[in-house]
Amino acid sequence: MMRQYLTLSLVALLAACGDGQPFDFTDGDESADADTSEDNYYADDLNEDLTMNALIYNEGDPNDPTDDTLTVNNLPFDGSDIDEGAYDKTTATAGSYDVYESVGAGQGGDRTYFAVFRRTSNSQVAAVGTGDYIGFGFGGATAQRLGNTNLPSDGEYTYTGEYAAVRITTADGGTDDVEFVSGDVTMNVDIADFDETGAVEGIIDDRILYDNTGTQIGTIDGYISLATAQIDFENEATLSSTAIAIENGEEIAIGNWQAVFTGPDGEEIAGFLVIEGTESDDPNSDEMRETGVFIAFD
Repeated sequence: MMRQYLTLSLVALLAACGDGQPFDFTDGDESADADTSEDNYYADDLNEDLTMNALIYNEGDPNDPTDDTLTVNNLPFDGSDIDEGAYDKTTATAGSYDVYESVGAGQGGDRTYFAVFRRTSNSQVAAVGTGDYIGFGFGGATAQRLGNTNLPSDGEYTYTGEYAAVRITTADGGTDDVEFVSGDVTMNVDIADFDETGAVEGIIDDRILYDNTGTQIGTIDGYISLATAQIDFENEATLSSTAIAIENGEEIAIGNWQAVFTGPDGEEIAGFLVIEGTESDDPNSDEMRETGVFIAFD
């Protein structure tokens, strides 16, 4: 059962009712709009609040930046019936990743959701979040394979690339709780060992922090360790494994990560992670959730 969040605008009203949370979220059948492609992976299995289960990129007219949109499924209050699930590209960026914002943001009770997104000829990844809930709210992440992939049967490989994330804090409430992160990712792959499962592990470092307008506001100390995961050779992907944020030798946030190999010969890895903890090892730092994605190249 997913966590039951209150929106910032309804806190006083619901508290006066005296009955607590009036909604009962229960697991049901997947929507007909859910993405069932075996090439597309979502973080809904890693965290119960990452409910996004489909994402489509709509490039539209390449000569018209305003025609560049994402369509997102299964996030509450991210648009009216007309523009439900539509996210427009903004002028903000997080490193090499573009930033998108829900079209219905702030209208008719809608939440303001943000997404970071990147696409190559072989992969596309996106992470989504909102600051409009008490707590971390809802969001999602996806890593998608574009085309066919055949992994080599042996060998060790190093992949390098770029990372981006939507970071939600519990500092202020609203869009001020939304920040973006960029960084570098290094993934190490051993196809043959372990004997039957292979092994993939990695690290994310050199992270830079941005506000919700895309303005750089600082750097993030430490790194994120992506613990060793087994390879799912049937689907050319990894199984999920632990992700841990480390600062000054201390664990400050923990979660999970997963990835999919892409490209004709598996020359790219597209993945996502979610970690929850504190922004730093300062005991007075705010709680945060970082939902990130990466694409790395061999």
